[in-house]
Amino acid sequence: MPILAMAMQKGGVGKTTTTLAVGVELARMGRRVLLVDADPQSNLTMIAGYDPATISLSIADVLAEGPAHIHQAIIQTTYGVHLLPATLSLAGAEPILSGRIGRELLLRAALREVREQYDYILIDSPPNLGLFTLNVLAAADAVIVPLQAHVLAFKALPQLEQTIQLVRQLNPVIQIGGIIVTMVDKRTMVNQEVEDAARQQYGSLVFETVVPFTVRLVEAPAAAQPISVYAPDSTGAKAYLAIAQEVARRYG
Repeated sequence: MPILAMAMQKGGVGKTTTTLAVGVELARMGRRVLLVDADPQSNLTMIAGYDPATISLSIADVLAEGPAHIHQAIIQTTYGVHLLPATLSLAGAEPILSGRIGRELLLRAALREVREQYDYILIDSPPNLGLFTLNVLAAADAVIVPLQAHVLAFKALPQLEQTIQLVRQLNPVIQIGGIIVTMVDKRTMVNQEVEDAARQQYGSLVFETVVPFTVRLVEAPAAAQPISVYAPDSTGAKAYLAIAQEVARRYG
């Protein structure tokens, strides 16, 4: 039952969309899937169909009150996956939690409570290096990196690698488990060059399937639906199905 963190120290790379899309496809394959929203912006919670303002218990409560609260905080979505949601209160929790002993390990302790109940736990992490990102990396078995087919995103990869090296003091098993190239426009030379450079530098870590840049993938989050529900016949939906199949092959 792997815990996989979707992480990249740059925003707008398709991290949240990928978390939901892959999780839903794994659930359709019969896997038991938990999605964890560890980002104070609560984007995963919103695109999974929930208004953060209506959430009574969230990841902030679990981190603040103790691991046992995770059982009450997890909710069932209409897309076949469970969700540990986030609310805006998560942003306010960081200064409170910063004074705790073992503050970087709070999420790991919480997920230990439910880990055996799921085949996959996918965590959507913040795009910055803060307490919540450290909690995500300390809890995860591997990091899956959504890499936007853009030069600036590619240049941010070494920074993530350095962060993972530092986190190994807390979590010796953490590693980059895969790189998913997202927002690819095959008509654009730069996009192809970034994909080629990633494959040359990282080899088999790069997923065979790339995610194309499509209008449907932009519209789906606004509709609070995974791409497989919003536009099941679209190229984006087919790409994420293939990626979920690759995740299943890589992680069993």
